[in-house]
Amino acid sequence: MIRLTEEKTKAWLAARGLPVPKGAVANTPDEAAAVVDRFGGGVIKALVATGRRGKAGAVKVVANAAEAKPAAASVLAVQIGEHSVERLYVESKVSIDKEFYLAFAFDGRSPSVVASINGGVDIEEVHRQSPESIIHRPIDSVTGIRFWEALDLWQSAKAPNENLASLAKITVELWQAFRGADALTLELNPLAVTADKKVSLVGAMMGIDDNALFRQPQWQTESGEQTIGGRKQTKGELAVAEANRTLPGGAVRYTELEGNIGLLVGGGGASLLVHDMILARGGKPANHTDSSPGPITEKLKVMLREILTRPNMAGLLIAYNHLQMARCDVKIEALADALRKTGVDPRKFPIVVRLAGPAEARARELAAEFPGIQYLDDDASLDDAVRLIVEKAGKGGLREASA
Repeated sequence: MIRLTEEKTKAWLAARGLPVPKGAVANTPDEAAAVVDRFGGGVIKALVATGRRGKAGAVKVVANAAEAKPAAASVLAVQIGEHSVERLYVESKVSIDKEFYLAFAFDGRSPSVVASINGGVDIEEVHRQSPESIIHRPIDSVTGIRFWEALDLWQSAKAPNENLASLAKITVELWQAFRGADALTLELNPLAVTADKKVSLVGAMMGIDDNALFRQPQWQTESGEQTIGGRKQTKGELAVAEANRTLPGGAVRYTELEGNIGLLVGGGGASLLVHDMILARGGKPANHTDSSPGPITEKLKVMLREILTRPNMAGLLIAYNHLQMARCDVKIEALADALRKTGVDPRKFPIVVRLAGPAEARARELAAEFPGIQYLDDDASLDDAVRLIVEKAGKGGLREASA
């Protein structure tokens, strides 16, 4: 998932005619002060792809440019978890009468919506103090959320009658924006109603599906923060994601873990079984991979280079069940390229291959060009391959990253 920063999320929403406050990006306190002066006051926010900015002291309301400079400097000095603040988002002030919370996300494979009349604060805190005030509803992927369903959602949340129609209308429109962006998350906090009863999207954050980039040309060059399981993607993960996005062919996925045994695996259940087997034998996987059976040689080359150049790696296991559509030689060709470019010597760095299927003979020929690669016989099991790499990795110790 690629987490968009606030100005990009709001630009997407504004382009669809949705009500967002005026805002501008600032890089320095002087720039922030100039924007505040233009707006006649404003709100200075840390421009980072995460929530809880207010609690961290990264949101400041200022009346004029004189107040803006020190406020902006203090926000730029804030550290929010692993996020350093390098840019600011300066927004015009909104006369807020009521604050609500609204979010769209996926529960497994199905979309859902969450609403609460307690907006403007951490939703986790609301859940701890008054869980009954948070209303959660599934959404039919085909029909989406219709006006009467949105109306019922806000009635269940006990929103004031005078705000029901406007809240229901904006909920339907936000759902359409969420789906149109191929988003995985869209959070509005607060979803504000102003003193003159108008809706304003004061706080908005969106995470888009990086698997859907081929349908979303506007996100193709997006440099928003990419995450896996709520953490920032590593340099290696970003490199593979970029290769997956820009190079032709099928799809590859790469996730780094904390172990020291590199893996090139696939096949859903079989790949997870390899993880379990390694852990059961006392080893620790350094990554997880998956790929489609299409032409992916160039993408695999990038992925294997990232695996081989990680610090403190102790070995590499290439292990699959019998391949049906994918070619064995594609994977070994990518391995050969990575070995040449990284300078890793299989005689010193253990590499075990358990790979059978189409073009296997060619794969074995390619592997034979690199003394030290242990390509197992066809009757070897996944467990045999795991046992061997765990033993070899344990004996070989740790290897520092190649230059």
